[in-house]
Amino acid sequence: MTVIDLRNGASEPVTLDEAKAWCRIERDDEDALIAQLIASAREAAEAETGLVLVRRGFRLALDPVPPDGWVEVPRVPLVSIDAVTAYDGAGQPAAIPLHEAIVERALGVEAIRLAPPVRSSAANGVEIDVTAGLAPGMVPATIIHAMRLVVAASYELRGVVDPALQPGLVPAAARALLARHRRVRL
Repeated sequence: MTVIDLRNGASEPVTLDEAKAWCRIERDDEDALIAQLIASAREAAEAETGLVLVRRGFRLALDPVPPDGWVEVPRVPLVSIDAVTAYDGAGQPAAIPLHEAIVERALGVEAIRLAPPVRSSAANGVEIDVTAGLAPGMVPATIIHAMRLVVAASYELRGVVDPALQPGLVPAAARALLARHRRVRL
């Protein structure tokens, strides 16, 4: 499965003003850098916890389609299925009615079950567009605090680590705060 982030989300959980206040930065000449550090901190938090912190769209591309039609969604929490497109043997797309893809939530797993007509018509794979992520204002305070710690550490390392490679350091305190939100699978 290939997961494509459609980047159509809302604002970051930590605002520029909050990050600047936390880091005690009063000038405005590095606002673009700090905004980039906030996005990097969010991406690090998402990677650590498995949660999508900013509600946005994703495209799940599957080829081949699982024979049982069970597709575990790697971006949680799953909010909705927005579109399903199956590709026939000639590679022609066909829009599938949304009722042919059912959201399944059981035992801490969020998945999509594709109906038999979808599986049979998807000789060259299927694309499922979903919306996933926490609603604005619903990011836990511990994750917000961890992001602030990562932004502060990254800001201090801005001369050593290229902004494109940030975060250069995730402090142990931030890792500890994020650990309690990590999804554990048995």
